[in-house]
Amino acid sequence: MTSFGECSMVMQNFLMILLEICLILELILLMARITGLSGKKKVITAMTVFVVSFILMGFLMNDHRYCLGESAYQPMLRYPVSILIAVVIVLTLYLCSAIWREKRRYQHSLSYWSVNEAVDDVPCGVCFSDPLGRIVLCNTKMQELCRMMTGSYLQDYETLRKVMNGEPVSEGFFRLSSDSNVFYFPDASVWMFQEYHLQEPDWEGYLQTVAVNVSEIYYNSEKIRANNEELAILNRKLEEMYEKIGDKIREQETLALKMQVHDNFGRSLLSIRRILERKEKQDKMDKQLSTLKHQVYILTGSTVENMEELYEDTVKHAEELGISVQIIGSFPQHPAYRLLADRAIRECVTNCARHAHGSIVFVKIDKCADEYNIQITNDGDAPEQNAEEGGGLSALRKAVESEKCMMQISFAPEFCLVLKMPMTERMRFDGTGTDSRRSEDHAEVF
Repeated sequence: MTSFGECSMVMQNFLMILLEICLILELILLMARITGLSGKKKVITAMTVFVVSFILMGFLMNDHRYCLGESAYQPMLRYPVSILIAVVIVLTLYLCSAIWREKRRYQHSLSYWSVNEAVDDVPCGVCFSDPLGRIVLCNTKMQELCRMMTGSYLQDYETLRKVMNGEPVSEGFFRLSSDSNVFYFPDASVWMFQEYHLQEPDWEGYLQTVAVNVSEIYYNSEKIRANNEELAILNRKLEEMYEKIGDKIREQETLALKMQVHDNFGRSLLSIRRILERKEKQDKMDKQLSTLKHQVYILTGSTVENMEELYEDTVKHAEELGISVQIIGSFPQHPAYRLLADRAIRECVTNCARHAHGSIVFVKIDKCADEYNIQITNDGDAPEQNAEEGGGLSALRKAVESEKCMMQISFAPEFCLVLKMPMTERMRFDGTGTDSRRSEDHAEVF
């Protein structure tokens, strides 16, 4: 049968090309088994096949050069060329099958490379470092973040730690909060870095660092904060508007009351004139004079015959607002002081219902040697910081000071209004010369 040296050049070239392909496939198989940790037996088998194929290639090259007429070479293969072709074809099929099996095993098994690929695919940055700060594993995302933070890829963990704990070295990169590892990057993304010490005994001293993208959370929180600030401004404007509305309503009510009193005052005077002209009965005159006294009291704050009705009306007004008024002590006998006390109680009842949301207003009246001391508090909420007097309290203060009295207001820790009313010799005794204090030794509680 025809040997390799006796066949045509075309056949020789075909056989050598096919064997070269086998050598390449054997080299691929060998590297796959080494990197895939297939075991010593498979690695030795692949290496043996590669060496044998390389020797066979040397023999073929020798016989081929002999056929080319080079006298330095002598034929070494006496086997039929058909056997050589069959061996090379079988070897090619075996190598293709072995490489396919190695690839399939690699795809269905875990290895060091599988772990590295999985870590690279996660959307967050992951880095593992040993106790000496050397990088054991660092995925692609962490390398990109480190490049934006330090200007170079991560080589040593201490470099990354210095940037996180110290001043930024990259333009557009800065820490958002001094008490957290949250950083703003030049690409407008926000990342939070967290460090974890591995607890396993075999990994003692190893450090895991994770970078999480919190851009959406950060920007949403900024929107919420901006909306809260706008709402706070709107609430302040609404409160101011409510205060102005309250003052406006109070002014309108006062104006309506004055107009009503003015009309009643005019009608009373006309009725009295008519009674005098017609010389009618005295009881009609007494009725008109009583009405006129009441109108004068409202306009000037002077005396009124039944002052207790005034306080009953105040208590009734408070009950309509859901407020209970508890009064300890005796009211001043002087009409102007009694009117101021009633006005202060009404204002505190209104403020307790509107602002403090309380249910009880406490009034404590102390009579000293030279003055009355009236203290008004409530059981409602404490006033807000930087609270100030409103229109009602300011008007009350003017009325108090016009009577040579003093008003003090404190907003912390709770609301407290204090009226100090000095007593003169004229006020110490009533019109009959008796001491008015004798009628004030009892306590009134409504």
